[in-house]
Amino acid sequence: MSTTTQTATRSANTDVQTLAAGTHRYRVEVLRVASPVVLEVGLAPVGEHLPFRPGQHAMLGVREPDVPERAYSIANAPRPDGRVRLLVTRYAGGITSGWIHDRLARGDEVILDGPHGSLVADPSLDGPVLLLAAGCGVAPVSAVAESLLASQPHREVTLLFSGRTPAHLLQRTRFEDLQRRHEQFSYDFTLTRDRSSRWHRRVPHMLGRLIGDLSGWEVFIAGNEHFVRASRDAVHVLGAEASSVHTEEFLADPSPQLECQPVS
Repeated sequence: MSTTTQTATRSANTDVQTLAAGTHRYRVEVLRVASPVVLEVGLAPVGEHLPFRPGQHAMLGVREPDVPERAYSIANAPRPDGRVRLLVTRYAGGITSGWIHDRLARGDEVILDGPHGSLVADPSLDGPVLLLAAGCGVAPVSAVAESLLASQPHREVTLLFSGRTPAHLLQRTRFEDLQRRHEQFSYDFTLTRDRSSRWHRRVPHMLGRLIGDLSGWEVFIAGNEHFVRASRDAVHVLGAEASSVHTEEFLADPSPQLECQPVS
């Protein structure tokens, strides 16, 4: 299953009275450095909040005419208060990501358009779940994990994250806390540029040893296109059914016009 990003051309300066259907106002509550290149952005709704399913993404617009909207996956499951978290990766030459990292401030208002995307769990399945993520791909699988642990506590959920160094381990504390609180959840990571790490091989090469037979598993893969394609090939070799494998690719070396945007 792949995600098709809807392109939006609407200005982020749109007045609240003329907001198109599917757009929602949010206020910035949290700005936290999550890694050398990733900023965590916490948003609270102003009025009605965006309805979405775990694993989906939204178009983010800021109130600057020269800063285009970009797609970012929502890093949490839906909550009663409507709050959402985004993980924004800075890219050299990235107009929107650079503006968010350098100029977005607490209290600012932004617009979310959506929801978009189909990286969502199949409610008819109840077998074990494997979540594979690299870089900002951890955002949608984090939302899926949170939702499954709450709604289907009988399902075994395993999350493997690929980072470069310890500084790039996004949400490690959160996942380790989930592992302590939920016996059906397991988390591990590999550091591809740190040979002192317990695991430093790439995820597709580790799956046979760590997981083994994937017959009957539902699999979610998110990250740059090279990671996604290699991981998808690996899980198919290990027996995962094509219909039970959900993927979302992010551009590994995006142009300024594409940022960290999901692609079909």
